Amino acid sequence: MANGFIGAVRALAAKAADLMEFQQRIWVVSIIQEAYTDTFIVNEGSFEEPMQWMVRKGYDGDMLRQVNEMRPSQAIELDLGHISHRLMRVK
Repeated sequence: MANGFIGAVRALAAKAADLMEFQQRIWVVSIIQEAYTDTFIVNEGSFEEPMQWMVRKGYDGDMLRQVNEMRPSQAIELDLGHISHRLMRVK
């Protein structure tokens, strides 16, 4: 019985750590569309699930994987049709 309790506590702690990890990620995002560029901060601290903003913007599975694997100070560019998204992970 104690082993079951300890296992449950460890699983809960791991889930909490994952939740805290994704909620601390911050990106600077530039959306470039022909002559128009918009740059802003995306902070996962206000998200209910990891990369919620990216999913809403239509990132496919490969794009989500690339964004998820980014390290701080890393930058990538993703193309969504004729719109370019440049992301730099800050934190």
